[in-house]
Amino acid sequence: MPPKPKKLKATRFHDKDFEAHMELLCLNEKSKGLNDVSLAPMFMGHVGKHQVDLKRECSGRANILDQYGLLGRDLSTNPVSDKDPRVFYNVAAPTSTFICGSQGSGKSHTLATLLENCLVQSKANLLPRPLTGLVFHYDTFISDAGGLPCEAAHLSSHQGIKVRVLCPPTNVMNIKRIYSAMPNVSVQELRLGQADLNTKRMLDLMAINSGQNGRMPLYLHVVARVLRESRIQQQQQGGTFDYHGFKRALEAENLTESQSIPLQQRLETLESFMVKQVSNTGAVANQGNVGKKKNKATAFKEEKASNWTPVSGQLTVVDLSCPCVTPEMACSLFNVCLGLFLEQETNLGRVVALDESHKYMTDNVESQA
Repeated sequence: MPPKPKKLKATRFHDKDFEAHMELLCLNEKSKGLNDVSLAPMFMGHVGKHQVDLKRECSGRANILDQYGLLGRDLSTNPVSDKDPRVFYNVAAPTSTFICGSQGSGKSHTLATLLENCLVQSKANLLPRPLTGLVFHYDTFISDAGGLPCEAAHLSSHQGIKVRVLCPPTNVMNIKRIYSAMPNVSVQELRLGQADLNTKRMLDLMAINSGQNGRMPLYLHVVARVLRESRIQQQQQGGTFDYHGFKRALEAENLTESQSIPLQQRLETLESFMVKQVSNTGAVANQGNVGKKKNKATAFKEEKASNWTPVSGQLTVVDLSCPCVTPEMACSLFNVCLGLFLEQETNLGRVVALDESHKYMTDNVESQA
C-alpha cells in the first residue's frame, strides 16, 4: 500500500502568530513620513523642514532628502505669511515630468532649471552626486543658412556642466556654426558601430511594428524574416548581431525594384550614421557597403563609434536637425540612442529629456517603438 500522505499543517491564525506577523509588518508613523517625502517628486519648503525634524527623531535611517533643487515658489502664498513658499524638485526620486504651455510661457526655462538641478551643485540646490543627462532635439526649421540650437545647451555657460552635441554627419558643419557662440560645447558626429545594433533596434529602424497588422509592406515582412533567421543563427552560434551578414541575406532575396527601393533608402539612411572604415591609403568605405569588392591589398580600419560612457555632470544633446533626416528617422535614432544611454553600467543617476517631442513623436510607427 502506498504511504499515507502527511497531513498539511493547518494555517496558522493563532494569536501568537498574529502578533509575530504584525510585528514584522508594523510601520512606524514617523518613518512612514520620511518615506512619503523622500519619494515625492516635488515638495514645499515647510515639508522639507518637517522631514528634517523627523529625521532627527528617526536616527539611523537613510530616507532623507539629500538631492534636491529649487524649482520655484507658490504665488498663492501670502508674502507676509510665515508659510515657506518655496517649491523644490526632488532629484533623487524617480520622476516623469510633462511640461506644457503656450509659446513664451517658460517651458524651455523650466526644463533648463530641472536639468541644472540634476547636473551641477549650486546655491539653489543640494547635489552631492551629480547625474548625467541626455536631451533629444529636432528642429524642423533647419537649412544650410540657419537653424536654432537646443536651448538646454545654454547650460554650458556654467563651467561645471560639460555639454556634448551629437549631430548627423550630413549637417555637422552647420551644427558647429549654430553652437559656436556657446562656451564649453563640443560638437561631434553621431556614429553607430555594428556593436551598437541588435535585432530589436533593427526592427525599430526598419519600422517593423506588430501593431501594423496587414498594412506592413511586403519587403518589411522579408526583413522581419531575415532578422528572425539571423537571430536564430546568433543564438545557436553565439556572438552579437552581424550587420554585414544581415545585408548579405537581404541581397540574396529576390525583391522587386519597387520593394528594394524603399528598403535601400532606409538602409542608406542608417549607414550614413554608421562608422566609416578608413584605409591606410586614405580611402573610405561605409560599413554597410560590405558586398562591394575592394582592393585586397588595402587594409581598412574602423573609426570609433560615439562614446556613451556616463560622465557625472555631462549633458549630451542629440540634435538631429538636418534637411536629410525625417521626423520618423529622427524618432527611430533617438530610440537607439536612448537604449545605448540606458544600457551602460554605472552608479550615476540619469536624467532624460525630450525637447519639443511633438516635432518627431507623431502618429507614425516609429513613435510606437
